[in-house]
Amino acid sequence: MTDTANFLADSWVSLCAALGAATVLLRLQDLVQRSEIARRFQFCLWILVVLMLARIGHWGQWSWFFSAATSFCAALIPLAALVLSEGLLRRHAPPILKQLCAWGAVMLGLLGLFQFSSIEFARLAGLLLFQLFGLGGVALFVLRRDRNSLSSAENRTINWISLSFLLILPFLATDFTRGTMLDLPVRLGGVAVLGLCWLSIAMNRSGLRAWDTLRGFGIVIVMTTLLSIIVSGIVPMDIRSGVQVMAIILSALMLLAIWQAAIALRIEDRQLIALREIADADGQGPQASLALLRRAAGSPDAILVEEADLADMNLNDLRANFTTTPVQQLGATDDEQVNWLFSRFDATHAVFLSGTPLRVVMLNSPDIVDQDSTGVALRAVQRMAWVLMNEGQA
Repeated sequence: MTDTANFLADSWVSLCAALGAATVLLRLQDLVQRSEIARRFQFCLWILVVLMLARIGHWGQWSWFFSAATSFCAALIPLAALVLSEGLLRRHAPPILKQLCAWGAVMLGLLGLFQFSSIEFARLAGLLLFQLFGLGGVALFVLRRDRNSLSSAENRTINWISLSFLLILPFLATDFTRGTMLDLPVRLGGVAVLGLCWLSIAMNRSGLRAWDTLRGFGIVIVMTTLLSIIVSGIVPMDIRSGVQVMAIILSALMLLAIWQAAIALRIEDRQLIALREIADADGQGPQASLALLRRAAGSPDAILVEEADLADMNLNDLRANFTTTPVQQLGATDDEQVNWLFSRFDATHAVFLSGTPLRVVMLNSPDIVDQDSTGVALRAVQRMAWVLMNEGQA
């Protein structure tokens, strides 16, 4: 039963880490603007995703393939961290650190292809020392950087990465203690990966301070402790099982926080896009307004409906309706004429441009419903489109 409990706890933590890394991977284009950094970061995340999934099979002794993939990906971690750090700092690491990470990855990665029990302890010990020295060297390389040669935003991003290295190092060692005198109830390397993912989601959000993220970590840990105490009170368990329950709850809460941060980032993106398009808006008249709405709403097929297209409708009632509510959403109004417009143009939103003559832009952009649920961004764009429209008529 103990072996089953160990496997389930370890596997759950690792699965949450893989899902957390995949979440960051899907939002990477919004987190990193420089393409060369995005490619390096993508390389790191793919290694983590494969490692976190492969080692579940390795622990379960499902096949040689999972064991080999686990060893190979684990040996690549210091090299991946070094490649990312060099890109962020825009400078080369010391040659000795490069050689350590490169040759260590090659030798230990290839050695992992041979799963011999006689050398397993030596291989694991070598891998642990290599990861600790490799990641420690990368952390030192980052901390000793020339801060004046980088912008404040770049230094902030690197600070986030440095903090993640500090998280990874102590947690990483727990992955190698199973079956030894220092055997812990659960392997915590996945928790370190979740911490890295959480920091990665937060690193380019200028309004979020480092203290806010650390306070979030603290709240999650407190909630984990309280939930574990409640569970242990309902279902009596020994200390080892209690720690495993804590790790399971902690991993789930951190994954939820990463997912929630990714959703919040997508909502913020919509608002930032709208602000940028408003700031860059130029031109006058209906076509300039239409172009602004197409860009800001992410709806390149938006249609400008002129008064002549509405000849069969009660224009006075329609004009009064849009004057009261300039931005209308599908399913949010009982007005038959507006609902007919949604049906006629297969649209999700209707935006009022002018009353005389009556002009309405029909948008089909379902993402707005999720990314701008309050409608604030689209209303701000409508106001700017209205200004461009009126300037064109003046």
